[in-house]
Amino acid sequence: MKKAMIIFMALTTFAISAQNKNNDRKEHRKQLQENLTPEQRAELHTKKMTLDLNLNEAQQIKVNQTLLDLQKDKPKRTESRKEMTDAQKFEAKSAMLDRRIAMKKAMKEILTEEQFAKWEKKQQHRPRRFGNKKRSEKRGEK
Repeated sequence: MKKAMIIFMALTTFAISAQNKNNDRKEHRKQLQENLTPEQRAELHTKKMTLDLNLNEAQQIKVNQTLLDLQKDKPKRTESRKEMTDAQKFEAKSAMLDRRIAMKKAMKEILTEEQFAKWEKKQQHRPRRFGNKKRSEKRGEK
């Protein structure tokens, strides 16, 4: 019984410390993202897309410019969504969807059909921040 209790305590300690490291990484990543300029964000996103979609030089330049334009037009995030009125929430959601539509149109013009299909598939499977993990667990996915 004594050995079982020691093993249980060791496993519990290990599980707790592993969770803390994951949260620290997320916080560190969030701070890095906030400190980047729009140009740096666009460049990093372009490089990721180049690796994923095998973009050529001309496509890289066009994608980088498109991403840079979208990053500069992106509004500042509000501190608390709870403090927003329903009209403000509607406007924010509408603006976000307009940006997504513009991004999709721009990518369709720049990418080949095969690249666009791959990009679109990746966009659909990209994890969303606000509660998709919980929603997918409720549905039994993952």
